[in-house]
Amino acid sequence: MLPAQLLVQTALLARLAAPYPFSVGETLRYEAKLGYFPVGTAQVSVTRLVRERGTEAFEFAMAGEGGPPGWRVSYDLTSHVGATRFQSLRFHRRLVQAGKVDEHAYIIIPDSARYREEGVPGDWVAPAQPLDELAFLYYLRAAPLQVGKSYSLERYFKTGYNPILVRVTGREPCAVPGGVSTSCLAVQVSSRGEMMRVWFTDDKQRLPAQLEIPLPFGSVTLSLVDAGQRDGGAAGR
Repeated sequence: MLPAQLLVQTALLARLAAPYPFSVGETLRYEAKLGYFPVGTAQVSVTRLVRERGTEAFEFAMAGEGGPPGWRVSYDLTSHVGATRFQSLRFHRRLVQAGKVDEHAYIIIPDSARYREEGVPGDWVAPAQPLDELAFLYYLRAAPLQVGKSYSLERYFKTGYNPILVRVTGREPCAVPGGVSTSCLAVQVSSRGEMMRVWFTDDKQRLPAQLEIPLPFGSVTLSLVDAGQRDGGAAGR
């Protein structure tokens, strides 16, 4: 645990309030590199608004494929997050590697502080205001991050991975679409000895311009190459 004087929990534990720095239709495209070598692509999007168990919710999606020879993978993540209270309600993860499929779908019930996996009997305790890993990325975009501060969050829906430690190490220049550079907030997110790094543009959009993700074959860097907006739609569930 970081020293107590560095931990500021209240700012990030407060409920996020609209308007958010993202909207339905936002689509971000990335190129993935392992060191200097291109190894794949990824796309992250706010696909639509849905009704999830009577609650209006964002549907976030992330898909990608790539990796070095022998480690080729494809993955799909889908997250449904309440648009008002910003809590995960449903999460689906599918990973395919060397023909082997690893797939899990979760129903998350914040009001009962429980979650369950579809097709698996029983349920488990979840924290207050739970978030899945994709929802966490959008949560950080909207949170009042401050340079030089660290935050300890008990919000990942699987309680054994908490606390999630978020540290804002400074401002650094990073490339954005259009061949220009802009100031970004450099953020470290760690849990159970693993750390991911994200660079958010230091503006109202808080675009994740770059992500550094630890994987079994090495640390992969996702660099934003296109940020577009398409017409979004709503659907019932």
